[in-house]
Amino acid sequence: MKVFLTVALFLWTTHNAVASQPFITIDAYARACPANAKTNLDALSTYLRKSTRTDLEKARSIYVWLTANISYDAKAYNTEIYGDQSPEGVLKSKKAVCAGFAELYTALGERMGLEIKTIVGYSKGYGYDEGAHFEDTDHAWNAIRIDEKWCLFDATWGEGYGKEGNSGQLVCVKQFDEEWFNVAPEKFVFSHFAENPDDNFLEAQYKFSLREYEKLPFYTPEQLDKWGYNPRLLIAAVKKK
Repeated sequence: MKVFLTVALFLWTTHNAVASQPFITIDAYARACPANAKTNLDALSTYLRKSTRTDLEKARSIYVWLTANISYDAKAYNTEIYGDQSPEGVLKSKKAVCAGFAELYTALGERMGLEIKTIVGYSKGYGYDEGAHFEDTDHAWNAIRIDEKWCLFDATWGEGYGKEGNSGQLVCVKQFDEEWFNVAPEKFVFSHFAENPDDNFLEAQYKFSLREYEKLPFYTPEQLDKWGYNPRLLIAAVKKK
């Protein structure tokens, strides 16, 4: 399993999503984090927690801080020299691939009292071709239990997107995108599939295999909503094939 060999940045969605109205104050507070609160995990989690009341607000505060302060490490991706992806290492360098984003999210979330976990799996991100066959895991993201339900979060894709540069290597564009914040499992699974299928958090009748994931059409959560597609019906159709 190679978590760091990641196709982690999202290529297709490049719009600059603005903050949702309920989170304007929390987003501004997270982005205004002073330098002395970024020195260690305890100081940072203490700062971020001060503007929050609910678990969803805690998850939002971390998501926004990560996307504002941690940049995707394109050099690491292109050279396959990943460096320290531990929460402490990422906090120091302010650079990470997907595993670093996810582990720092988990470390901060645990300190803020969230029921949170890092998920490793497969993604239809940068470099993905429709119908491609997956062998090794290539991405990492987070699951957080909020109001008794598990929802999915991808701060790596929320940080920006990737494109191919003139030399054929990955070039990253930092651009906040809230589409990957608090996504329902039945929508998230069109772009992400957990190595442990239980970590997709799908209802029993909608669980499917990695091979079926390969056949599942790629849609973002926003596309599913915009076009009025029922994700459960799309999943059921693939399971019948």
